[in-house]
Amino acid sequence: MDNEEIDRQLGELWKKASGKDYVPELSGQSSRLSEAQLETVQFLKNNFSRAESDWKRLLEAKDASIRDLSAQLDETRAHLAELKQHYHEAREKVISEELTSVLKLEESGKILGAQKKNHAREMTLLKELLERTRVELTVLNGRLETLREERDAWQKKFTESAVEQSNLRDAADGAERRLADAKEAVERTLSELLAERRARSDAEKKINEAGKKAAELESSLAEAKANWDAERKEWRELWDRERSVWETHRQEFAVWESRLRSEREAWTAKLKEEETKGLDYAAGLANTLKESSEWSEKVSQILKLYALKGVQLPAVFVSSGSAADAPRIPRPAFRRSVTKLLAMALAGLTLMGLLAWRVYDYRTKVHFSLLSRLSLDTPNASGLAVSGDGLWLADWDSGLVLKDPKDLSTLRVFNGTGAGPFRPAAVSAFDGGAWALDLAQLRLIKKDINSGKIIEAVKTSGPAPQGAAWDGFNLWSFDAATGLLYRYGLDPAGGVDASYTLPSLKSLSAMQWVGAQLWTLDAKGGLRRYVPENGAFRLVSSQKLKSPAIAFWAGKDYFWTLEKNGKMGGLEIGKYKFKTY
Repeated sequence: MDNEEIDRQLGELWKKASGKDYVPELSGQSSRLSEAQLETVQFLKNNFSRAESDWKRLLEAKDASIRDLSAQLDETRAHLAELKQHYHEAREKVISEELTSVLKLEESGKILGAQKKNHAREMTLLKELLERTRVELTVLNGRLETLREERDAWQKKFTESAVEQSNLRDAADGAERRLADAKEAVERTLSELLAERRARSDAEKKINEAGKKAAELESSLAEAKANWDAERKEWRELWDRERSVWETHRQEFAVWESRLRSEREAWTAKLKEEETKGLDYAAGLANTLKESSEWSEKVSQILKLYALKGVQLPAVFVSSGSAADAPRIPRPAFRRSVTKLLAMALAGLTLMGLLAWRVYDYRTKVHFSLLSRLSLDTPNASGLAVSGDGLWLADWDSGLVLKDPKDLSTLRVFNGTGAGPFRPAAVSAFDGGAWALDLAQLRLIKKDINSGKIIEAVKTSGPAPQGAAWDGFNLWSFDAATGLLYRYGLDPAGGVDASYTLPSLKSLSAMQWVGAQLWTLDAKGGLRRYVPENGAFRLVSSQKLKSPAIAFWAGKDYFWTLEKNGKMGGLEIGKYKFKTY
C-alpha cells in the first residue's frame, strides 16, 4: 500500500471522527504538534494495518471455502451424472430383458402349437398302425392253420419213412457184406499198386540224382568255360596292353633313333665346321708367325746395319732424358685405384645381372590374386575342369559330377555305363561333354552331357596314366611309368600318334592346354608351363603355388584350383585372377 492511499484512508477516518475534512497545517504548525498526537496517529495506523490484514485473511479463507464448495459441487454433479448414466443403462437392460422374455414366450407358444399338431398327427398314425396290425394278425392266423395242416401231413410221412428205413437197414447189411469182400480185393490191388509206385519212386530218385549230377557237371563246365573266357579276355587285354606299350616303346625308340641320328648328324657337321675353323685358324696363325719372324729378321738386320754404320736410332726405340725425368704415379696407388674401379664395375654388373634376373623371373611367372573360396561336398574329388556347361569334378566314388560354378550346387552326376567299375581320376571338359581318365579299367572315355553315355573309349598307352588334356583336336595323356607325354591322333581309337618328354617332370597331378602352352601341376604344388618347339617341349616357367592344389583349370583370365581345407577338413574350390606377360 502506497502513501497516498494511506493518507486517503486516514482522511476518511479523520472526517468520521471530527466531522470535517482533514486540512494539513503549515510546516511551522506541524512542528508544534505534540508527541501525543503523533502516537495517536501511529496507533491509528497500526490498528488500520492490523484490521486490513485481518480482513485479508478473512477474504482468503472465504475464497478457499468457495473453492472447496465449488469442487464438492463439481464432484456431486459428476456423481449425479454417473448415477443417471447407470440408471439409463439399467433401464435399457431391463427393457431388453422384458423384450427378450416376450419373444421367448411367443416362441414357446409357437413351439407348443407345433407340438400339438405333431401329437395329433402321431395319434392318427398310431390308429392307422393299429388297423394294419389287426389285418396282419388275421392273415397270420390263416397261415398258422395252414402250417398245422402241413405238420400233420409230415407226421404221416415220417411214419411211412420209418418203415422204409427198416427195410433199407436190411438192405444195407447185405451191402456191407458185399463191401467187405470188395474191400479185400481193393486192398490186394492197392498193395500191388504201392509196390509198383515204390519201385517207380526209387527209379525217379535215381533219375533225379543223375540229372543233378549232370546239371552240376554242366554248371562246373560252364563255370570253367566262363573262367577260361575271362582269363582269355584278361590275357587278351594284357596282351593288347603290352602290345600297345611295346608299340609305344617302338615308336619312342624310332623317335629317339631319328632324333639321335639328326643330333649326331648335326654334331658331326658342327664338328667338321669346328675342325675347318681350327685348321683355318692354325693356318692363319702359322702365316702370322711366319710373317712376324720375317719382320723380326728384317728389323734385326736393319738394327745391325745401323749399329755398324753408327747411325743414331729414332726416339721410338730409345728413352729420352725428359721422359726419364717426368714424375711417375706410384705403383701401389695406381693398383689400388684400378682395383677399386674393377670392383665397382663388377658390383655394378652383378647388380644389373640380379635386377635383370628378377625382371626376367617376374615376367616369366604367373601372378595370382584370390577372388573367392567355396567349400566342396565331394570329399574324394581328384580332377577339375570348367566349361560352358559348368564345373566338372572327377570323384573317385561318385563319378563325374557337374556343378554350378556360382554356388557349387550339383547339376548332374555321370556314373559309369557298361560292365566294370568307374573310377575317374582326371577330367578335361569341352562344350557338350568331357574326357575322363578311368583308372579302374585303364582307359580314357568321352562322355556326352545330354545322354550321359560313353561316346568313345581308348585304352591308355602306359600302365600308370596320369592326367588328361584335350586341345580341341588331339587327346593328350601322361604316364608316370615311362615319364612320357602321349598324343593321340585325330581318331583316338587309332592309338598314340607321338610321344614327348617334358623337362624336369617325372609325375604330375593335372595338366591342361592353355592356348598354345601346356600347363602341368605336380604333387608338390609345382606349376610348370611348356611350349612345343621343333618337335619337343621347352620349359617356359616353373613356380610353386602358395596354396598346394590337387588339380587346376585355367581360362578366361581365371584360375580355379581344387585345394584341401586345412582348418575344417575336406576340399574347397579356389578362384583366382591370373596374369601373364
